[in-house]
Amino acid sequence: MSLQIKDLCVTIQDRAVVRGVNLTVSAHERVGLIGASGSGKSMITRALLGTLPHHAHVSGEILVDGVDILSLSDEERAELRGTYMSAVFQNPLAALNPMARVVANVELPLALHYTMSSAEKHKRAQEALESVGLSDAFLHRFPSELSGGQAQRVAIAEALVSHPQLLIADEPTTALDSLVQKQIIDVLLERISAEKSALLFISHDFNVITKTTQRCYVLCDGQIVESGETHSVLEHPSERYTQELVAAAQEISVEAYHD
Repeated sequence: MSLQIKDLCVTIQDRAVVRGVNLTVSAHERVGLIGASGSGKSMITRALLGTLPHHAHVSGEILVDGVDILSLSDEERAELRGTYMSAVFQNPLAALNPMARVVANVELPLALHYTMSSAEKHKRAQEALESVGLSDAFLHRFPSELSGGQAQRVAIAEALVSHPQLLIADEPTTALDSLVQKQIIDVLLERISAEKSALLFISHDFNVITKTTQRCYVLCDGQIVESGETHSVLEHPSERYTQELVAAAQEISVEAYHD
C-alpha cells in the first residue's frame, strides 16, 4: 500500500496547525516524521486516521493507493483504520480498554472488521501476542496489571493482528525507559518486517528515528522544512531547525552517558 499526502492543511479555530505538508510512504518502506512538541505531528496522524476534531478544517489530499481518503465517509474511514492501516500511540494504557482483558483488546479489530469464529479470533490474538514476546499467561490479565513495556507490546499486537499494510507509530516509546524502549523498537521492527508492512514513525527523538526509519521528514511549525535519507539528514542537516534538533539529541545523549 502506498501513501501520498499532498498539500495537507489543517486549521483549528483559525489557526493553521498543518501547512502544505507533502509526504510519501511506499509499500514496505519505513519513514520517519520528526519535530518538536507542538510542531503538528499528531495533527497529521489524526488527519490520517480520521480523528481530527469536528471543528477542524482540512484541505489537500491523503491518497491511499490512489484513493483520497479525505473524501470517504466516517464509516469508510473506520473500516480503513481497522484493516489497511493501524496505529500505536504513546500511552498504551489510554489506548487499551481497561475493562477488557488483554485477549479481548487484541481481538477487537478482528471482531469489528472481520467475520470469523471465536476460536479463530482467539487463535489470531494468541499468535499476535506470542509474536511480540508475551506468553499465554498474559491473555487474561487486565491492562492495569501490565508494566508500561508489556502494555505497549499488547498495543503492538492489537495494531498488527489484522495484518495492516501501513502502521502509524506515534511516539510509541516516549514514555518508556531506555532499555524497554530498545526492546519495543526491536519488536516493532521485527513485526513490521515479518508482516511486510509500511511504517510511518512519528517522534521528536532523532536517535529513535535513526534506528527505525530509512527516510525522514522534519516538521517545524506545521511545515516540512527538510527531508531525505535518515542518516544523511542526521549527519549533514542543512536547515537550522534540523541542526538544532540534532545538536539537542547529541547533548542529551552525552549527558545521559555521564550520568
